[in-house]
Amino acid sequence: MKKLRLLVTEKCNRNCLRCVNKDMDLKNLPVCTDFRPWDLVILTGGEPMIVSEIVRGTINHIRHSNPCPIILYTAKVDNIQAMLATLFFIDGLTVTLHEQRDLIPLLNLNNVLPRGIKKTLRLNVFKGINVPEDLLGKWIIKDNIEWIKNCPMPSGETFMRL
Repeated sequence: MKKLRLLVTEKCNRNCLRCVNKDMDLKNLPVCTDFRPWDLVILTGGEPMIVSEIVRGTINHIRHSNPCPIILYTAKVDNIQAMLATLFFIDGLTVTLHEQRDLIPLLNLNNVLPRGIKKTLRLNVFKGINVPEDLLGKWIIKDNIEWIKNCPMPSGETFMRL
């Protein structure tokens, strides 16, 4: 399976001490101009939901050339309208909780998700964050994750930018 990890923006609303992007030369990533070869596209950043209109435009652009699954990786779910509008066009959502305070926007989003939603919902939870049991029904949870220095790209993924 050919997987593309696509950098939508370098911008981020956080300043995580061990952010893997700080160790990378993101400006020199190759630019993706053709989405047809990919079996899966993962939209990432920085923080992609800072530029939610660009995310939706990118999804539309990908969909015109390739019906492959599109997954959004984000930590910013506080804009419910933008999240629901984006969720309508993607196949999966991966949310990362960095701090306990990130849980409140996620719970707000979780409360408005359509019943029986047919999307893959994944939750990455950093160590020390307590997640309520009621999230277990909708979300696939990977908890107690920790920062990895110089975190390598997942095997089989190609990292490019818009």
